[in-house]
Order: sequence, then structure tokens, then C-alpha cells
Amino acid sequence: MKLHKPKIEIESLSKKETETYNALDSNKYGEVLAQQVANKLAENSNNGLYHSHKYYCGLGLFFSEEGYTLNTVDDGCASYVNNLIITFLSKTEFVKWLSKENDQSMSLYSEKFNNQTITKTRLKWYLEDGYSPIWNAYCFYLRGDKHKELAEKSSYGYSAIKK
Repeated sequence: MKLHKPKIEIESLSKKETETYNALDSNKYGEVLAQQVANKLAENSNNGLYHSHKYYCGLGLFFSEEGYTLNTVDDGCASYVNNLIITFLSKTEFVKWLSKENDQSMSLYSEKFNNQTITKTRLKWYLEDGYSPIWNAYCFYLRGDKHKELAEKSSYGYSAIKK
């Protein structure tokens, strides 16, 4: 594992950010979820877990020939050169790392505290059959099936909502 950009130090957080940090889930993601994410990333190497919208899109997880990566995503694209945060040389290394992470720890990897970071909810969303990186699709997912009809009628192709 190679860390390309340091995590935000907890001591540097403002009072409000510290309150937010303490309210985030501190339960580890665990090996089962980490393994599932690693498998899907490897199966879909032309795609990853990320948000796709204009400007800064937060953090994303990807798999390529070079291995697994945690990247910053801008304008729906991850630049493997400029936006690398962590690189992992093996699946084992990636799974070990992700299994020990949680929403609190992931909130510190971004350039700005807790800004579109990886969360357990996003990891579970990524594992859904209809996953889409489009921001609004993620919002529909968070709202649940009561917004299914609206999503299906949308002109943005939100196939992420199960039919």
C-alpha cells in the first residue's frame, strides 16, 4: 500500500467538524463487504465506485492493470496520475485495508473533511445490480423504492432503481 496524499489530521478539525466526525459510523466495514467490493471492482475494471457530476465528485475506488486505487474524482473522471490517494499492489492488500476502514476514517482521506467520501452506504449501493455513478441515481437509492416510478420516468437513464 502506498499513500500518495496524507489523511486529514483529526486535531485539525474544527469543533463542528469534530462533532460530525464523532457522529459518523465507527464500525469497521469488515472483510465480507471489502471482499465483495474488491471482486466487483475487478470484474468491472472499466468502471468503479464514484460519483459522476460536474466539478469535484469526491472519492472513488477503482481497479486497473496497476491494481486497486483510492482516487479523487473530478467531473466524473478519475485521473490516475494527479488524483491518486492510495494505491494497492494486490487484492489481499486492498481487502485488508478496506475491511478495517469505516465512515469516520474514510472522512479523513478527502482534501476537504467528509466531502463525498466512501461510506458503507455507498459501498452497498455499488454492489447493487443496477449501480450507476450518476449522482441523482444515488439520491434515488437513498430515498428507497417510493421514488422508483420517478426514477424510471427520468430522462437521465437512472437504471439503478430496481424494476
